[in-house]
Amino acid sequence: MNENSAREDDINLLREIQKNTGKNLFALENLTGKVYDDNFALMLTRESFKYGELHDRAKAQLLAASRRPEPENRVDRLILSASLNANTLLNTTTSRLAEMMIKTSSDGLASLWKAMNHNTEAGEKSTELARELMDFEESNIRELKKYL
Repeated sequence: MNENSAREDDINLLREIQKNTGKNLFALENLTGKVYDDNFALMLTRESFKYGELHDRAKAQLLAASRRPEPENRVDRLILSASLNANTLLNTTTSRLAEMMIKTSSDGLASLWKAMNHNTEAGEKSTELARELMDFEESNIRELKKYL
């Protein structure tokens, strides 16, 4: 195993984790004001805290490796914001919001699997963090299905 490629695989995986959690945090931030079900709102708040924790851990590992965290992509955020607003313009039911969060989590899972498959030499710490995020995403999907 080449140490440089392993280090780059770690960086790539950590940046994907950071990107994924950042996207979910942004989506939750945008949708929270549209939630009228107290139990659903509480669940989304808990999700937000966990995404924040995972985001911060990925960022800390990047900094520990003397790498700058990935800067926020403002164009991606604008596109996501427009999509969220368009998809909730006429329908802000709990079911609709749960459906949107399931899609966001599913997309995140796919991107994490892709990153894991393309960065096979990533070390234990970054791989564990990615698996923790994937487990969290799968758990979220199971919980969100209750609101459909």
